[in-house]
Amino acid sequence: MHVHRFAFVLFGAVTLTACSDVPRAFGPTPAAAKSNADAIFGALVGRFANVVRVPRYARARELLGRYALTPSAIYDDSTVWTAYGPDGTRTLFGDASITNGCYVFTNAPSSEPLDAPGDGRHIMRLRKLGDDQYEWFTGVDFAMGRITAADMANVVNRWLAATEGHDGGALRADGRAAFPRTAAVGGRLFAIDTVISVRDADGANALYVQLHLTPDGIRSQLPNYAEYLDKYIQKVKLHFTLVDAGGTPWVEGASTDGRFTLRLRTRGGHFAPLAGTPRPMPDTLTLRLDMTAKIKLFTIGVEHLTGEWINVETPHERGWSLRFTREPEWVLPPIVGHLIRTPLRRPFQGQGTTFRIGIRDDPSGQTLLTRRGTTVVQESAILRFIGKLGGTAVSDFVSKAEDEENRYDASLFAAMKADIDAGLR
Repeated sequence: MHVHRFAFVLFGAVTLTACSDVPRAFGPTPAAAKSNADAIFGALVGRFANVVRVPRYARARELLGRYALTPSAIYDDSTVWTAYGPDGTRTLFGDASITNGCYVFTNAPSSEPLDAPGDGRHIMRLRKLGDDQYEWFTGVDFAMGRITAADMANVVNRWLAATEGHDGGALRADGRAAFPRTAAVGGRLFAIDTVISVRDADGANALYVQLHLTPDGIRSQLPNYAEYLDKYIQKVKLHFTLVDAGGTPWVEGASTDGRFTLRLRTRGGHFAPLAGTPRPMPDTLTLRLDMTAKIKLFTIGVEHLTGEWINVETPHERGWSLRFTREPEWVLPPIVGHLIRTPLRRPFQGQGTTFRIGIRDDPSGQTLLTRRGTTVVQESAILRFIGKLGGTAVSDFVSKAEDEENRYDASLFAAMKADIDAGLR
């Protein structure tokens, strides 16, 4: 459901601010801003409109989702993998492009660069480390035109700056005026409960936002997606904070019963600590996370998960890199209390579990939205139990809700594109 969360963040970003200046931040000139925004949002609309996967790729993708925690079930399945490496690795390639009004995934490996907005490449690689240990690598690239990483960061900075010096009522009104189409489509699935924006004595601006999911707004047209949100997403409980080495929080967010809250503080379009004298955000922070989900009758999740959060800023890349090397406290149902939990430590040993997401530009080619992840799993009875629960959620999503979620996301990105086009005229 990462796409759903991405759409949620974008909806909040473009409808909560006095954001008439934000569209112009997409490029150094009005013409460049329009070209960049058209490429980005055109690619996103194309990505979710009429998604087609060739049968072999569709089946392999579903099996990987079902057996991610117990990969021995698919390691020797020749119908899943596209390529085999000399070190025993198995790889599934998925190339995608906008073709005749559809977004088509194939599993033919290619070394050609992505050369058009919307082109995508997905790589899932599995390596056997021992009798019951397997290493996963995931890589995803998505072409977004020619915007530079610095200009993409400037869009975020301009949005943050636009929240400053305006009260909550003004932000909501100006956001609806500047992005009316986005507000209409987003308002079918999200309701804005509270917006509080206050400038303090230090010249910084504190922003608090609360929204909640409204699946009834899409139920008549997208019933399976609405049901999935009711069944799974509404029951997720999450709380996270980003803190520096001294324990000072910089960003805080939460989700409970379908209600999402976000707290942040900025000055001049840059993050500031939630309390105290404004100062630049450190390159390295700590992510603290509690999260549980309910699947069938069981609640599973983690408490006190901590990881290293690094802000990536280079001449051609902006993004975030995370590494988790400390086992959290596990929230598991009593039925698995007798099972050995040692395998749950394995993803946090050695190099740990890593995740990196960012925007990387290339003066000679497409700018890419990139995602990379690595982890190691150790098969066991407890992972088989968790895997079966997760497989239920994956199956419900892929078989029923995914197509409808894609349709909603395509309509939301189309509305954003139209509003940004209007703001650049």
